[in-house]
Order: sequence, then C-alpha cells, then structure tokens
Amino acid sequence: MSPSMMQKVNSFALRAFRDTADRDYIHARMAYRADLFPQFHWSALHALEKYAKCIAILARVPRPKPPIKHEVERSLSLISEKLDVNLSEQTKKFIKRLEKFGARFRYLEVSWFINDCELAILDRAVWELRRFCNAELYEYSSNQFFSISQEKYDAVKTIDKPNKSNTFIPGGFLEKTLEKRNSRARPNLVWCNLYYSASKRKIVHIKNPLMAENSPFFLYPEIIDEVSKYTFVSQEISDLYKNG
Repeated sequence: MSPSMMQKVNSFALRAFRDTADRDYIHARMAYRADLFPQFHWSALHALEKYAKCIAILARVPRPKPPIKHEVERSLSLISEKLDVNLSEQTKKFIKRLEKFGARFRYLEVSWFINDCELAILDRAVWELRRFCNAELYEYSSNQFFSISQEKYDAVKTIDKPNKSNTFIPGGFLEKTLEKRNSRARPNLVWCNLYYSASKRKIVHIKNPLMAENSPFFLYPEIIDEVSKYTFVSQEISDLYKNG
C-alpha cells in the first residue's frame, strides 16, 4: 500500500526539518567544544529553528506571511494556537538571545560575549522542543491535524523529567547516531550530554567559558560610511553607532 498524503507530509517534516536540525545540533556541540562560539550560536539557532518548523508542519500550521526565516519565536507563537509546547524560562531567554545575536547580527556588527555554560542550556532547549517532533503524538483526519494524542502528550509534557520515553524518538537521526557506535558524529553528541547519551549519569562537568569580542564598528565607528560602500550595513547598525 502506498503511503497517504498525511504520511508523506509528515515524512517531509521529520526528514527535512527534524533530522536536519539534529545535524545542526551536533554541529553546534562540535563548535562549542572547539571554542568557536559565534559558530555555536549560529548552528544552535538553526537547530532550534528547524525543530520548531517541524512541529508547525506536524500540527499543520499554515505558512504565515511574511514567511518565517531564521526565527523560532514566530513559529512557537503560531504553534501555540494548536498545542501547548511547554518551554522553561531559561529556554525562552536563550532563544531570544540567539535570534538577536545569532541571526540579526552574525557578521560582527555588534560585540558579543559568552560567560554561561550555554552548551548545557542548548541541550535542554533541544530536548524541550524536539520531544514534540514525533509524528506519533499527532492525530489526523485525512491530512488535517485535529488533535494531539492525550496519552502520548501526557508522557512528554512534563518539563523537568527527561527520560527515555520523552527524549528518544524512534527513527530520529540522534537515535541512529547513538546506536551506531562507530559514528564519527557520536562522540560530539554524547560529550557531557545529560539528555542524549547511552550513559545514565546524573551530573556532567563542563568548563564555564568566558570569551568576548568587540565589533570593529564599536572600536572604529568612523569606518561605517566607508565600509557601506563595499558591503551592506543596516540602518539600525549605522544609527546605533553614530547616535549612540
């Protein structure tokens, strides 16, 4: 029997967004481990953005105008009209920070800093969003979403108790990576990871980084007009330094 339209659309959501987000997540962890923090922020945003878009498709949220780009909050706002994706305040603040600095200002237009263990914050944020990237949670009539499976939703909605039933999704790229012991990506996924690991450890020790970098515009605001001749500098950035 050939798959239904509902199954095909769900397959697209899971493969194009969830599994791609899984790769972005591992990439972010690799960058963090190598002290490449701007790249960590960029890949972290890509991962969370795609998890949110996956949920939006599974819940059949219509595409908005203008379309969603590298954003998480807009997707979550639209999703909230159909289901409750419970997120911690820590995750909400992290998403807001990533959208402000990871997406809007990714060419060192503004200075950046990192002084928290943001890897652990990302791990939790991924878990909080990704548990809803499971097609088995959703119920459909033809290809239209009409409700979430209450029994399965009850198993994942608790926000402070990650366990195998609400962390591991059958067929996911992370799960396949964990199963494949010789995977070259696996060491970067399991390193100091309380959420996605074969270990039953309750505590991990991660060095708390302290790193910052000043924007050239912060150091030399007089170059803005000259630089604008060769690359795009937003009016927001120009006003910030000229009037600040």
